[in-house]
Amino acid sequence: MRTEDPVARFHRRTTTVTVTASGESTVLTAVGDLDQHLAERLFERLSAELAQRPPALLVDLTRVGFCSAAALRVLLLTTAEAHAAGIPCVIASDQHAVRRPIAALHLEHLLPVYPTLTDARERLALCAASTSRR
Repeated sequence: MRTEDPVARFHRRTTTVTVTASGESTVLTAVGDLDQHLAERLFERLSAELAQRPPALLVDLTRVGFCSAAALRVLLLTTAEAHAAGIPCVIASDQHAVRRPIAALHLEHLLPVYPTLTDARERLALCAASTSRR
């Protein structure tokens, strides 16, 4: 009989992923640790939101304490998919656990991370303004 990994069970209980949609954007908020056990769940939620073709997608990681390589892969896939679909996508986080691996891997040009939700929303507004002028 196979038992569930206790670490995975712990992180599922302590990490939350919520989605809030408005006319302007969809905000996916993650709170807790984004380890390899949660990366698949994060990917499923982000993919489901992109499938609904929101006007813009904001990934709020301002309360994430750990961001695994698997979670970074999910973020890279999500931003690429959003870009291909013409959906502006930005990430908000001032957390060292999120920003440091992105900088260490030189992914800043692929993963647009803004330090606050306000900064991320302002960037989305600029994207919307430039899209409406075309």
